Amino acid sequence: MHVLCPFAGYDPVCGGAIKDMMQFHKRVIMVFSTLLLASWLVLQLSERDLCSKSLSLERKLMEVDPLEQSTDKLQLQCKPANNILFLKTHKTGSSTVTNILNRYGDTRSLIFAMPATKKSYSFYWPLSFSLRFTQVLWKAPNILCNHARYKKAPMNWLFPKQTTHYVTILREPTQHFESIFNFFFLGKHFKGLENASSPLEKFLQNPKVYLKVANRTKNPGLLKLMRNPALFDLGLDTKYHDDLSLVQNYIRFLQREFDVVMLMEYFDESLVLLKRRLCWKIDDILYFKLNERRDTDKQNLYNDVREKIVKWNSGDELLYNAFKRKLWEMIAEEGPDFFKDLAIFRRQLKCVKMTCLQEGNFLTRPYAGRLVRGYVVKANISKSLNESCSRMIMNEIPYLDYHREKLYRQLLTIDKHEIQVDRLR
Repeated sequence: MHVLCPFAGYDPVCGGAIKDMMQFHKRVIMVFSTLLLASWLVLQLSERDLCSKSLSLERKLMEVDPLEQSTDKLQLQCKPANNILFLKTHKTGSSTVTNILNRYGDTRSLIFAMPATKKSYSFYWPLSFSLRFTQVLWKAPNILCNHARYKKAPMNWLFPKQTTHYVTILREPTQHFESIFNFFFLGKHFKGLENASSPLEKFLQNPKVYLKVANRTKNPGLLKLMRNPALFDLGLDTKYHDDLSLVQNYIRFLQREFDVVMLMEYFDESLVLLKRRLCWKIDDILYFKLNERRDTDKQNLYNDVREKIVKWNSGDELLYNAFKRKLWEMIAEEGPDFFKDLAIFRRQLKCVKMTCLQEGNFLTRPYAGRLVRGYVVKANISKSLNESCSRMIMNEIPYLDYHREKLYRQLLTIDKHEIQVDRLR
């Protein structure tokens, strides 16, 4: 006989039944929670086991399941590209790409184009690239990946188009402009913006007026990034930015010049595309994000502010949209195996992070500017793996110093060899 107990709390029979039911539910929840925790632990352990099996300490990083090496196997039929000109743009994720190129060239003893003087860490940006800005080498360089402003003639001479892959990276214009403005404290260049609650929003109220009265005594080159920064880095002078017809023509010119234009918003997709076009392997493009701002340093943009940024940077908007279409056209040409590569790549990224890095929130200051997110390499790993992991978090400035020292040692070895040969004559 079933008893209906609408007010169980006041009925001794029903109250007991409800109490038993509550205890049963509690046991079910405890069992479910235990199973959920166990499943999570198994997943973590299996993921760690997968990473430990797939990571070769001596090879630095990565041999995945042979059944999953779809395009890496196919690419054994082609020859990896070693000649790359990477036009490094500002605040687009380009430091991460530069690190990838630094590691690739370093492990293969390739020659890097380097600024002419030891005190320079760019090719005299914001000046247009010139051959006299480069260190004289005994043979043609393979890779250029530090900041330079694009100029066709000298770059094509140093890196012939027939034998070089030209690569750059762009970022969605509203986020790009906000990042540049706030990372470099550009509001300090303008009278009346120093103490504004939002220097960016106030600047956008009348940008042309502010530019006319800008303080150009400190880092005046940064003011070149105050409008269409991507177009400027890619070689189009600011005096032409109001002529949208000319801008369109220049974009078509860039489409002929660059083989792969990456997009920060599709960073992994861009890297996998680059890997396939260069005939590289997945382990060649593994990365940790470098010079990334903290979330607290990023300014949320209201729709009206976004609209003003797009209007002020209409050239970059045209540029970005053109290469966004181009990127997805190129990905479509790669076929369905592309997304298999992408999935493998992302799994490998998790493995590398788990293998290399300590957990936690760390900060670093790579150069003058804000603090950015940093990393600490695990202490309990082998020496060879520690070296590989450390290279993955090395900023372009110490890496350039490293290349210079490495080149000096190579030249010194050649000189000593010539001296020994002379003694035998």
